[in-house]
Amino acid sequence: MNLKTILILAMALIQPAFAENTLNYNLVEFNESATVTVPNDTMHITLVIQENGKIRETISNTVTRKLNVLQTKIRGNKQFVAELGNRSVYPQYNDKQQITGWQDRVEMHIKSTDFNALSQLVAETQSLAMLDGISFSVSPDKRAKAVEQASEQALKAFQKRAEFMSRSLGFSGYKLVKVDLNNRFESAREAYAAPMMMSAKRNMAVSASMMDMSAENAGEQSIQQNLNVTIQMQ
Repeated sequence: MNLKTILILAMALIQPAFAENTLNYNLVEFNESATVTVPNDTMHITLVIQENGKIRETISNTVTRKLNVLQTKIRGNKQFVAELGNRSVYPQYNDKQQITGWQDRVEMHIKSTDFNALSQLVAETQSLAMLDGISFSVSPDKRAKAVEQASEQALKAFQKRAEFMSRSLGFSGYKLVKVDLNNRFESAREAYAAPMMMSAKRNMAVSASMMDMSAENAGEQSIQQNLNVTIQMQ
């Protein structure tokens, strides 16, 4: 059952008022919520190619060559989604503010639901690029399904509570006057994130640890569906 269907069923409970003043009495407002925990299924990494040297053209050519090799490896796996980040060239100065060299730096952002393949990419490209960061998220399809599941649970809880209150207060039923749905996605368990610009030694250590990365330790997020309703007892 998708979210659109759930909302249609909920709104179908609303019956037209015979007169506007019929909504001015026997009104009850309350909240219901439901939470669904979802494992992260997408890994995001940032790879950085950086060269330093005295001749600007030489280091830029080296960065471009390494970038081309990296992009070729990325294109070899259709499950990778890559985006070229910032590329910048900066002069390096001595104490007398004289240019003594240059730094050329470019970022590549890559994401995939195939953790093993992405980890392997990092391991295979250590001579080309440094690992600059790792994070995890929930894919759009999985997120949408979690929203639908939480919405369905919240609506069922509302119906159960509304029926209970109606009976307890001596009414035969209720009319749904207003319903508002809103959700919130947040981290339920933190996943590993690498520090910015690690040294080559640290980069190798993190890359090795990534080989053991699996969905079980990638963290998780939770979707909370909040339902604010107003009903009229009948």
